Amino acid sequence: MEKDEQLIKRIVAGEQDQFRELISRYQVRVFAVAYKVSKSTKDAEDITQEVFLQLYRSLSQFKGDSSLSTWIYKIAMSKALDYRRKQIRQVACEGEENLYDIPFGATPEDLLLEKEDKELARAYMEKLPDTYKEVVHLYYFRQQSYREIASTLNVAVKTVESRLYRAKLIMKKQGKGEGL
Repeated sequence: MEKDEQLIKRIVAGEQDQFRELISRYQVRVFAVAYKVSKSTKDAEDITQEVFLQLYRSLSQFKGDSSLSTWIYKIAMSKALDYRRKQIRQVACEGEENLYDIPFGATPEDLLLEKEDKELARAYMEKLPDTYKEVVHLYYFRQQSYREIASTLNVAVKTVESRLYRAKLIMKKQGKGEGL
């Protein structure tokens, strides 16, 4: 197998069909970086495609100061983080989150982690029995007080407390079962 530097020289010299070889060498690694950041196969595929488009456009600028794999990794990480930031901005613009509720000084990474926590909580909540699911939804996602939940569900406040307590225990067990 020819070295990366030789392959780059051939591609830059006009042998564009050799770019396929470069893709086959690095596609798995680029996808792994993209998936690690996006946690979505579809998004990782999109990011991977963007990375290789960027590589194709800027391959002539590769100076060899670092290994090709390091350079590709930096591009992949940059594209993946840009993609993640764009998702956060899109979520904020779509009104899923009130911009006034975003804590001062929160980074895009902080907001994404918070969003991921909510998604994980939703996934756990969906596995709960309906009586617990309602209480968890109203308490954590609608931010209702015990009294408001009791009124909404037409039950006693103590019932809300016990259902929420049991739901937390079940969700905690779910988290441990998944290695969290």
